[in-house]
Amino acid sequence: RSTHCISSAASDVYKRQASTLWHFANAAELNESRFPLRTGLHFEHRPGMVNFSIVGRNATIGERKLYVKHDQLINERNTIAKLFNAKFPTILAQPGGETGIDIYPKGYDKSQIIKDFSDSDNLYFFGDRMDVDGNDFTLAEAIKLKHGITYQVNDWIDTWNHLKEII
Repeated sequence: RSTHCISSAASDVYKRQASTLWHFANAAELNESRFPLRTGLHFEHRPGMVNFSIVGRNATIGERKLYVKHDQLINERNTIAKLFNAKFPTILAQPGGETGIDIYPKGYDKSQIIKDFSDSDNLYFFGDRMDVDGNDFTLAEAIKLKHGITYQVNDWIDTWNHLKEII
């Protein structure tokens, strides 16, 4: 069925700007963040996207929780995403999960998977960022248009509890 790969044209645009994007993030946001902890692996390449994190992917659960509190106080990830979006008009940055920002070519967000489902499929989606600025928003809206069910969740335990209710 589907692939989570981006088209060749979008991939070329993405690759051309990836180096600039990396320098922008490291020179500006990573160094200017008031959050004092850096754990490494600030950019994680994933199929069709990059995930950027101030605290870094090597953070422990405790370190992640510290960053979440910091972000809730100053809304840092939304601010960084807006700066990215202004600087790179063909790339979209959106806060995702607890500590990251998902960065991908415009039009290649999570909602691209919806074309692989028929109108008769029963769709359920669990997302932690279905708010308008979140990385789950477009897929949640697409699923609702197909009369699917979406669940706003906080973590895997919340997801598991919803799944137990469904089954």
